[in-house]
Amino acid sequence: MLFKLAFRNMKKSIKDFAIYFLTLVLGVAIFYMFNSLDSQEAMMQVSNSTRELIELMIQMLGMVSVFVAVILGLLIVYANNFLINRRKKEFGIYMTLGMRKRSNI
Repeated sequence: MLFKLAFRNMKKSIKDFAIYFLTLVLGVAIFYMFNSLDSQEAMMQVSNSTRELIELMIQMLGMVSVFVAVILGLLIVYANNFLINRRKKEFGIYMTLGMRKRSNI
């Protein structure tokens, strides 16, 4: 009975989970895009005059990468709290039906 209830509620919340999942995938893709720019082949084949400029750009991309990582971490925490707050009623129903807090569904 608890499994049916949990599965039905999960089907109702699939839009929220899909938005959460797609946002995380997009954030991780942007994070890795910033981190992979300095290892591109075009960056290795430059003249000495532009090498200093590229090294400065790589340092700035490192700072932007840290910023993106912080934003991604905050996004994960916010989305997790948002989804848990939306499911408080569902957890209350489960507890009313006799499920313990540490029980697997």
